[in-house]
Amino acid sequence: MPDIQLGCHTIRSHGTSVARLHMYDWIILLFLAIVDGVLNIIEPFHRFVGRDMMTDLRYPLKGNTIPFWAVPLIAIVLPWVVFGGIYFKKKNVYDLHHGILGILYSVLITAVITDAIKDGVGRPRPDFFWRCFPDGIPKFDNVTTDVICHGEKSVIKEGHKSFPRSFAGLGFLAWYLAGKLKAFDRKGHIAKLCIVFLPLLVASLVAVSRVDDYWHHWQDVFAGGIIGLTVASFCYLQFFPYPLDADAVWPHAYFQQLADTQSNGIANSYNMGQTDIEIADGGHGAIALRDTSPILDTMESGRRGIVSIHSRPRGKSGNATLRATPAPRSQNCNISRQCELEEEEPLVSRRRGSEPGIMADSQLGCHTIGSHGIKVARFHLYDWIILIFLAVLYGLFNIIEPFHRFVGPDMLTDLRYPLKGNTVPFWAVPLIAIVLPWAIFGGIYFKKKNVYDLHHGILGILYSVLITAVITDAIKNGVGRPRPDFFWRCFPDGKPNFSNVTGDVICHGERSVIKEGYKSFPSGHSSGAFAGLGFLAWYLAGKLKAFNREGHIAKLCLVFLPLLVASLVAVSRVDDYWHHWQDVFAGGIIGLTVASFCYLQFFPYPFDADAIWPHAHLQQLVESRSNGNENSYNMGWAETEASHQGVGAVALRDTSPILDSMESGRRL
Repeated sequence: MPDIQLGCHTIRSHGTSVARLHMYDWIILLFLAIVDGVLNIIEPFHRFVGRDMMTDLRYPLKGNTIPFWAVPLIAIVLPWVVFGGIYFKKKNVYDLHHGILGILYSVLITAVITDAIKDGVGRPRPDFFWRCFPDGIPKFDNVTTDVICHGEKSVIKEGHKSFPRSFAGLGFLAWYLAGKLKAFDRKGHIAKLCIVFLPLLVASLVAVSRVDDYWHHWQDVFAGGIIGLTVASFCYLQFFPYPLDADAVWPHAYFQQLADTQSNGIANSYNMGQTDIEIADGGHGAIALRDTSPILDTMESGRRGIVSIHSRPRGKSGNATLRATPAPRSQNCNISRQCELEEEEPLVSRRRGSEPGIMADSQLGCHTIGSHGIKVARFHLYDWIILIFLAVLYGLFNIIEPFHRFVGPDMLTDLRYPLKGNTVPFWAVPLIAIVLPWAIFGGIYFKKKNVYDLHHGILGILYSVLITAVITDAIKNGVGRPRPDFFWRCFPDGKPNFSNVTGDVICHGERSVIKEGYKSFPSGHSSGAFAGLGFLAWYLAGKLKAFNREGHIAKLCLVFLPLLVASLVAVSRVDDYWHHWQDVFAGGIIGLTVASFCYLQFFPYPFDADAIWPHAHLQQLVESRSNGNENSYNMGWAETEASHQGVGAVALRDTSPILDSMESGRRL
């Protein structure tokens, strides 16, 4: 069968119709490009700059580490290469067109917003002094005391355009990769997050280079990052589903095309190869295509459930009662004393919290290290390999020399704090952020015997800490911000020395101490503590069912406790004069953000009814029941009722909405 019949939407077959549908979008895109050009021509507002305001504007005038012409290559052309590669593999013109149009709109809308604000604010750049007075001789108005610049006009004009600086293109690419990689498909392949975060890390380093070149203040790149990411998010979601949707891999238009095709009775014409093909009995060469898209599933014939649902009043949990026939007894249940199957005991139903020993725990679902550990570890083998790569990368970032930021005589005011030791030493951070949560994971494992929960907790928190560490140290080395005690690191004898030409410091302290003195932003203690203990806070919220709407608000004390400990670790860094407050604040944001992504790779949201166990455990339950083993993997979290449907029959009222939806057949 030709590819076009199987559903390839190529440039040749569908390109004209797609472009014609979006003709007005392309016209307005050209208008945006013209508007941005006009904004770059007009003169920006010249903000008042007095004699006393020059302290932060005397940084040296440098070139661009990343030139202007390289920004479109990084933010537009590089993503285009990714879009093109996926198109040539999958032949989906909707994906190619919407990726190109989306990223162009993302960059141009951001550019118009950014340049409009630049012209309106007129904030001087950090190197404004040398732009205004290239000979180093300042001149001010006698009446207003404003600067009277005598430098080159175009250089002065550019000197009033500091705020803000954006990175929209790579933010769009991060969204795109999250969808294409199915990064949030609940299978727990957390290494995918490394690829998703990579464009954001590159964008951050581009932004940091602007601070290192003294073309922007840190507030400029921070505000620009917020603007760029916000616009990129809106532009991406115009064309594509959320990355956590099952259909996130392709744009909305593709699924609409499939839906239209199926509604016209041509269900097999446009399948993109994302199907399971089975031999049909419909004649010679006939094939049956079973598409894996949940959107299309709802449009096809409903799947019959493996259990029948009998209408009855809903119980306390609000879930329907499921009636099922008994599952075969498990024969290899010599896992542990708790999971021992007593063959002579009858299979009867029991309620949670009733007398133990009636139904063997193995039948209720013990997944131990001995029974499932190798299977789980093998499934996540590549995640563990990439974790080792992250650890090596983190080690390299600690070896290389950080950027040495310019420090003039007038900038030492906030850098003269005394040189002290660490209240929380470096070796204690892994104990607090990793080993302490591991102890909690282990305690829950020995009580509940769920190797999925143990493995995903350990792997998730390691990824949380290591991804955070790599991001933190990459930014540390790029920014090179001096610590509050930099003066005494640079001049241990208290005698400062500066260059006669540049005015920069000439340090004569111990080399390793000086190197560490340029690593203030962001705080590694803060980001590491929040990455590990933030993950633990999410974990405890799920295990305690802290958001089950029963109103036991005291549970929040346990949920907030790890965050309080992380905050105290961060505060200690300010008290020790190793970090400015902005450093620990930024580190906390980075750590909590990464911890949230890593936790949600493995576990449901804490306010879900299924939050107590990871996605993999729930999936295992579903697969077990779909094979007719409804009772084999129940972790004791289902409520059972005696049934009068016959000998050995049981009625299961499971508290999991996920299992309810997958067990009961969906009718079209």
